[in-house]
Amino acid sequence: VCTGTDMKLLRPSSPESHYETLRHLYQGCQVVQGNLELTYLSADADTSFLKDIKEVQGYVLIAENQVIGLELQSLRIIRGTQLFQERYALAVVGNAGPAGAPGLRQLGMRHLTEILKGGVLIERNPELCFQETIMWSDIFHRHNEFRAEVQVETTRTRSCECPGGVVVSGRGLGVPGLLAPPAHTSPCAGPDCRAFCPEGHCWGDSKWDCQT
Repeated sequence: VCTGTDMKLLRPSSPESHYETLRHLYQGCQVVQGNLELTYLSADADTSFLKDIKEVQGYVLIAENQVIGLELQSLRIIRGTQLFQERYALAVVGNAGPAGAPGLRQLGMRHLTEILKGGVLIERNPELCFQETIMWSDIFHRHNEFRAEVQVETTRTRSCECPGGVVVSGRGLGVPGLLAPPAHTSPCAGPDCRAFCPEGHCWGDSKWDCQT
């Protein structure tokens, strides 16, 4: 068990010490007692310190990061005892690098199956794919009074698929040599993950990322 943070979008004075604080807080942690706020992470940040987190009692905020992906594959439940902006249990906002840098590309929360209280806000993530394929209604608890609060923006500057319908690969997070989509595909039509997830709902670009 570890304590969370309550910084919202406050910009840290030192990005390096901010990263070390987050790593120290969450390394080996399975249950976050407060909020899980992941903000202002650089493009080369190693986020493996998040891989054990299974439960967040407050909200999850992923904002203003340049990192390609976050290792939240073990996260199963967000309780929403505190909410971001009084209504969101999961907020993914403004994750884009400076011109030429990638920014967040996929959510990767393949085991997230329950949000007890609070809605979902996803906006201003120009590289993010597959967020509109998720069946959020299946994740919200039936007594979640915020289940109608779903704002999922899908404006993106890249194609989520290669020409010919082959999905961009790079299963890990930030694998070098990701196949870059040709410039003429942006902006593009929505992603389609039925090639590897029969139901067509996925958190990322591999068969292990299907929403269950």
